[in-house]
Amino acid sequence: MERSNAARPRPFPISMFVAILGVGLVIYGAISPWARVPTYSNIYGRPGGDTDIFWVTGTEASGMVPLVGDGMISLILAAMAGVLILWRLLYPPRSSGFLLLAIFAMLAVSTFVGSVNLVNVGNIPRADSRLFFESSVEVSWGLIVFCIGSWLGLLASGYQLWHDELR
Repeated sequence: MERSNAARPRPFPISMFVAILGVGLVIYGAISPWARVPTYSNIYGRPGGDTDIFWVTGTEASGMVPLVGDGMISLILAAMAGVLILWRLLYPPRSSGFLLLAIFAMLAVSTFVGSVNLVNVGNIPRADSRLFFESSVEVSWGLIVFCIGSWLGLLASGYQLWHDELR
């Protein structure tokens, strides 16, 4: 039996599939609710203890241009990282360590933004509970999905960077 000397295609690294899954979770989490803000309303004709609830998504920013919140910036960075991951998966010989470093950096910024908002949920724009006389701003499921996806993508791209370029 003769072996063919034809170049075999490189197998796709599983970590890049994990990273693209993380990017998908980041994008889904960025447009989902990040905070649940209960407020008391003392409007005439309503009992004073009435509680209203509104949801703050990651793409909202109070007092700024609409759709320029932390989540929107992270959404754009994650989408760009997703495009670079797909480029790396489709054209592996042409890609370089620079692409992996760019993917890692974009996901690192998204991870930082999500983690800071998760730890200090009261500082999410429009979720400042002092304005509404209620102190219990709660983390919502969208921010948790965002953080899981960003950490997943960051760790997978970091592993791939270490495996391909730093070893």
